[in-house]
Amino acid sequence: MHIKILSSLISPLSSLLIPMFRFILCSLIFSGLTNFACDPAHKASISTKPADNVPQPIKNPANIAWMESDRLMPVLEAAQQKNLPVFVEFHAEWCTPCKIMEEELFTQETIFTYFNAYFLNFRTDYDSESGHALVDIFEVTSLPTILFLDPKGVVLERHSGSVTSGLLRSMGDSARAKMR
Repeated sequence: MHIKILSSLISPLSSLLIPMFRFILCSLIFSGLTNFACDPAHKASISTKPADNVPQPIKNPANIAWMESDRLMPVLEAAQQKNLPVFVEFHAEWCTPCKIMEEELFTQETIFTYFNAYFLNFRTDYDSESGHALVDIFEVTSLPTILFLDPKGVVLERHSGSVTSGLLRSMGDSARAKMR
């Protein structure tokens, strides 16, 4: 009897607390009060995708158009043909700031419109086989990590940790200016 009463009280509370916690976390991250990043050495014990499960591009039209490749080389080859810089995001299933950026930042119309117009966009899963190779090459030590590369793979801009839309746009502008 007491368990039924207790569970009926907790259920409505949990539906209020989870969105409230998410709002507070997003507010902290995107207000610039703090810079969250995930340290891969201290990742949570949440199971991750198998290495052979290649991250697929997001088919949502209201998002950044990620290239359909688990390898960076084909993206760089396409960037050379189009003379465009490459926007690279390192992420992982267990990385909360990565998920928040995916849901709250990359879905902002001004962001995805800008990135889809001026960059080839590539994301790699830290826990995948190809992701580990790129982590070693670009010396990624925390997630999320954002890179802007020229078509030859030279780093134009780099940031570790969560970013605001203003910072991301500023980094994009800087990378484009370095391409001229």
